[in-house]
Order: sequence, then structure tokens, then C-alpha cells
Amino acid sequence: MVSKPLYKQILDDLVEDIINGTYKENDQLPTELELAEKYNVSRITSKRALTELEAIGLISRIRGKGSFVKKREANKVAKEPSKNILLIFPFLSEENTGLGEYTQGILEELQSKDYQLLVQTENFLIDTPINEIVSNYVGVIYYPQKNLVNLEVLYQLYLNDIPIILLDKFFHGVPFSSVTANNLIGGKLATNHLIEEGHEKIAFASLTGEIDISSVRDRYLGYLNALHEADILDSFHLTQQLDQTKEAYLDYIVTQINEHQITAIVLENDVLAVQLINHLHQVKIDIPEKVAIVGFDNIQASSLIQPGLTTIEQNFVEIGRVACQMVLDQLETGSKTEIHQKTEVKLIIRDSSSLKERK
Repeated sequence: MVSKPLYKQILDDLVEDIINGTYKENDQLPTELELAEKYNVSRITSKRALTELEAIGLISRIRGKGSFVKKREANKVAKEPSKNILLIFPFLSEENTGLGEYTQGILEELQSKDYQLLVQTENFLIDTPINEIVSNYVGVIYYPQKNLVNLEVLYQLYLNDIPIILLDKFFHGVPFSSVTANNLIGGKLATNHLIEEGHEKIAFASLTGEIDISSVRDRYLGYLNALHEADILDSFHLTQQLDQTKEAYLDYIVTQINEHQITAIVLENDVLAVQLINHLHQVKIDIPEKVAIVGFDNIQASSLIQPGLTTIEQNFVEIGRVACQMVLDQLETGSKTEIHQKTEVKLIIRDSSSLKERK
């Protein structure tokens, strides 16, 4: 079973807690001993997490006193408008998959550069006049939740020569560059794994239609590609309807499993996969004996749930790093050429898809 190193788990949790405001500027973080006890690890492990947190510029460590969240000067944006990069998330919470790791990658790339990163929510684009953003920021890294709800604002920034880099998704017809995982290959890897395990009745489940979100669409196309190459004719796309609650949608998946003798499901992400696993437990459908499950993202919960979730790992840190490099490259060259970068993905095999005798 492949799992995240223990120090990395602590590091990611602390980065996320700093970004979402659990720990504010000048707040003291837990000590090495407190972290070691909380995560049931050695002090060497907790010390490494704090050392790396200091290295990426989020905390300062004072001998004999502890570790403190670095303070950002309130007037720094106004004084140095040409040195600020804006990172926008729909909302700042642990529900934002990869938030801490995206940020970590960006900060690592900025470590030796004379720029600083400021993180805001979607509302910042709504509440802040365009001229203020143009004056105070040199680039924007933007994570769209489902669609470009602030397209007008982003396009005005683009017209003012502010580099706009999208995380996780891209949109046809708009001139913004993007960095995503190779979702097409990910969908294909997940499906090929299930085919190799002997499955022929394989479904793809998502909360939205495949044409709505580029990341989901590409995962679905990868699924179809794998079925085609294996000469499997049956495909099933199980999507949530607008009037369906989450519980009703999960019940619908169970109905489809029974009606079509589906033996394996690729899900659009790990969050949905974990919800389905819990639901299948409730209705007494064994995993993987009756149905094999594969998710996408390799979030922390995927290794903690029973059975452990087979998933496709995308490198959120690398996506953040590449996005930041693209901003810096555009600032250096002045180029507005639209570029779409893809990072590698990896199949992580756990017990939710292992081959067992089916009853």
C-alpha cells in the first residue's frame, strides 16, 4: 500500500491551517512534541515537518520560544505592487482538495524569487475594483470550482496584461493558460486496472455531465478510450440529476449496479468514491467482492477508509509549482501565448479494487 510520508501529512495539514486562517499571523504553532503526540510519530518526523514549513516561508522558528506564523506587512501590497501574485480559491476550507499542496508548490517556486503570494477567495474578485487588482498584483493563479463565474473580471485583467493561470481545469474559447493533471491518462489508467482485474461491466460515476468540467470530461474520455481498446462495448455513465440529493444519487448508483450487473466503478474523485464506499457498506454490498471501486486524487481519506481506496494520484505540489513558473515566465517574456501544461499521474492500488472471488 502506497501512503503519504508521515512528515508530509503533518506539513500539508499545517500549510492548510495557515492558509485557511486556523493559525493566523504571529500565532504560535504546536511544538515538535505536541505534533509528535497528535500524529503518533517521532519528534524527528514532526521536526522535519516544521523545518520544511520554515523553508517554504510560512513560519519563523525562534530558538527557545517556538514556531510562529510569519506576519505579512499590511502595507506591503501598496508599497510593492509589482511583486505580488494572487492565488484565488472558491473558498478556503479543507474541502478544497489540494489547497495546501497547491500553495506549497507555489511557495517553493517563489522561495528564491522576489515575489510574495497572497491567497484570497472568489469574493475578492467580486468586491475589489479592477484598477486596484491591476495596481497591486502582477499575476493571478485561479482555481475555478466548476465554471468561470468571474470571467468578466478575469478577462479584464488579461486585457491589462496580467497573466492568468488556471489550476485543475481549462476552458475552450478563453485565452487563459492552465495547469492540470493528465486527466485523460488518469481515467485510462483507472479503467485499464479494472479491466486487468477481469471486469467487463465497468461504470463511470460523476456529479456532472462529462462536457461541463474539463477535468471530469477528460477522465471520462480516458475511461471510454480504455473500454474501446479492450473491445468492451458496454459503457455506463452514472451522473447526478439536478433534482437529486446526494443520498438519492448514491441510491441510483446502487440501482444501476443491480440492474446492469456492474462489477466496477471509476469515480470522478476520491470524495465521491469515499461517499459511495460508505453507502455500499450501509446497503450490504461488499467491496471489492461485489463491486470494485477506483477514485481520483489520492486524498488522505483514501488511505484511511476501509477498504483502502485504489485511486489515481495527481501531484498537487507540482501543479502549483508549474503554475507559478508559468506566471513568472509570462512576466519575464511578456508573452500572452495560451499554454496548457499537464502533469503526470500515477495509479495507487489499494484493497477497494483487488481481485477476489465474486459471489
